Amino acid sequence: MRIAFLKQGKELGIHRHVLGILEVLRQKGAQVEEFDLTEGELQEVVQKLLDFAPLFVLDINASGVIFGQREDGQKVALCDAYGFVHVSLFTDEPLFYYPPLLDLRNTNNFLAVFTDLKYADSLRFLGLEKGSFYITPFVDPSQMVQPSEEKDIEVLFFGPVIDPAILASQVSQNTREDFIPFFFEVGEFLFRNPEAHILYVSEYLLSMFNPQFQEEFIRWRSENPQDYLRFLNDISLYATARKRWYLLSFLEGINLKIVGAFEGELKEGHEHVKVEDWREVLELVGRSYVTILSYPHAVPTGVGFLPLEVAYMGSAPLIDYRATLPGFFIPEEEVITYLPLDRADIEEKVVYYLENLQQAKEIGERARQKVLERYTPEDRGEFLLNTFNNILAQAQSQQNSEG
Repeated sequence: MRIAFLKQGKELGIHRHVLGILEVLRQKGAQVEEFDLTEGELQEVVQKLLDFAPLFVLDINASGVIFGQREDGQKVALCDAYGFVHVSLFTDEPLFYYPPLLDLRNTNNFLAVFTDLKYADSLRFLGLEKGSFYITPFVDPSQMVQPSEEKDIEVLFFGPVIDPAILASQVSQNTREDFIPFFFEVGEFLFRNPEAHILYVSEYLLSMFNPQFQEEFIRWRSENPQDYLRFLNDISLYATARKRWYLLSFLEGINLKIVGAFEGELKEGHEHVKVEDWREVLELVGRSYVTILSYPHAVPTGVGFLPLEVAYMGSAPLIDYRATLPGFFIPEEEVITYLPLDRADIEEKVVYYLENLQQAKEIGERARQKVLERYTPEDRGEFLLNTFNNILAQAQSQQNSEG
């Protein structure tokens, strides 16, 4: 089986874990070739791809989708034009990658594989309903560094972090004045209801605005679908910023190291640690007893990749509780959970584990063991290969029945 992996430069961040799936596919006997769309002329890369004649093409977050143009001016996806199946693995919210997805709505040979169940709703909203599969996130050990044997950081806070006042100022300058109240109403509702999904929240709150506003807003989004999706994504980013800034606001005075992008004024006792690459981030995590995480609204229900990375590095993840979390880790045994809007609960958990670092270390060790047992690429790669084989078998069966 020939499988092509389309990429744009070197895979960084959480995307690098997908390389582990490629290795599993190779070990299972698949012929896997990688094509970098940023090397040379695109037409030359496409020709090499066609010469390879893959049965399946794999990319991340639709980053490798390629379109051609018919004589009548209509766009056609390369997978439909040449008869292979294009598989996109969504490690993040599909709404963030709307430009190519909107053009894929009428494509027959596109298959989405997503890592959060709510991403299926986003794909349907974008008009992609023909086929999709779910796999849990995973960590490729070959893309990690080994945890430090000695820990010298008590608490790490995982960003990115931005003062929501900065985002609010930008929104006020770049958003239609009559839409600004709706923007903040949806953003604040998401902040107060962390497990809600933006698609449902926005529709629910829109129904509460006056009829004139509803009519104007519906007309605008129907005429400007891409602007509307950008509007929703900005709300999601704002709500996430509100969550993280809220946490930092009452952890003032606690010796806290913040890793990742930071924009705003540091609180007393907080330090922003600048890093050059993901290896430095992992090394810091491996040296910490506890790593505080706050789920972005782009990860509405699943476990996410970052908590798995933190767990792999043997740092106890201190993460906001959600109803689905016990399906991935055992709360208070493999992760430390907090109620995202309960200040007393958060302060109590942080102070307790600062005073009981050995307990935090033991939770981190159990979390690492769980990742090694359940969240590596082997099962995911085997699942994809079985899915591909089933697709080929169905196609062969259909061909035989038609013949």
